[in-house]
Amino acid sequence: MSRVTDFDISLRGYDRHTVDTLVRAVHAAAGDPDRIESLIAGAEPLTMALRGYDRAQVDAWLASCRTLLPAPTPDSSFRPTIVLRGYRIAETDALFAKAEAAIGENDPFRRAAALRAIAEARLPVSFRGYDRGQVDAHLSRVTEALA
Repeated sequence: MSRVTDFDISLRGYDRHTVDTLVRAVHAAAGDPDRIESLIAGAEPLTMALRGYDRAQVDAWLASCRTLLPAPTPDSSFRPTIVLRGYRIAETDALFAKAEAAIGENDPFRRAAALRAIAEARLPVSFRGYDRGQVDAHLSRVTEALA
């Protein structure tokens, strides 16, 4: 069975079969944004494997698929996966709370303050914390919604 898109194999990457199935389904969607979004949303969070596809490459591919889609509104129930080395949970939750509160407001000053807080945030990495890639992707979606 041949792969549709080439991704490097790495330790602790995304499950190859799951990603290959998702890639084929997205290509079969033929540019239909609603169908692509439902396929990606249905596959997330992607399964991890000891030897799988490089997470950064797959995440970049998913982001490129989403550029065709309308800007998503951030999900207030978003909770990233807890990993061995990730962003410290308390500081990340505080930043999420500030950003989510500003999204619900029409106050431009509060939205600007939340944008500034996201831009200036230097989230510390801890032994058990939130997956950095998922947090960064969510914060970029929040930034788009606030801008």
